[in-house]
Amino acid sequence: MKLTLAVLLSVCSLAAQPNALTPKEKADGWILLFDGKTLTGWDQGTQSTWRAQDGVLVADTGDALNLRSTATYSDFILKIDFRNSPKGNSGVFLRSALEGKPEVTGYELQVWNESPTFPTGSLVNTVKAKPVSPAADEWHTYEVTAQGDHYVVVLDGDTVLDAHDGKSKEGYFLLQYNRGRKIEFRNIKLKKL
Repeated sequence: MKLTLAVLLSVCSLAAQPNALTPKEKADGWILLFDGKTLTGWDQGTQSTWRAQDGVLVADTGDALNLRSTATYSDFILKIDFRNSPKGNSGVFLRSALEGKPEVTGYELQVWNESPTFPTGSLVNTVKAKPVSPAADEWHTYEVTAQGDHYVVVLDGDTVLDAHDGKSKEGYFLLQYNRGRKIEFRNIKLKKL
């Protein structure tokens, strides 16, 4: 009985650890895009705005700068936790090209409650999400499925967007930082479809 309880607690603890895959996630083909310690797998050029700190990717000082994945992705399920500052303005770019504006060459998944046109959960300049207002200074989870031209965005377990658009089928992920608006990300997990 004690051994069974210890094993159960250990499994629950592993599932709750940030930046770690459960045995089931590993078996199902999920990969981590952030190890919780380094910027391995991410590129910000010669800038130093982004850093790994206490298991979190954080940007809170310096000039506005996007952090870009070093690999491209086409069809996938992406899980990512974010914690935005009050009146923060950020985003997760999906399927963006190496050159050009990432919101033009791909999609910007909005993290900005105060946007008058494309609030949090929207694909900026493409599809407006249903109204949501995730609290600042708390962790929230996006689960994004991109398959062909179909996009489904789930925020904290609630589907906020289900749409089709064929502008981009493959590209980089970018995490957006706007000067003076702290943003944090963790638990960045991907399953290729």
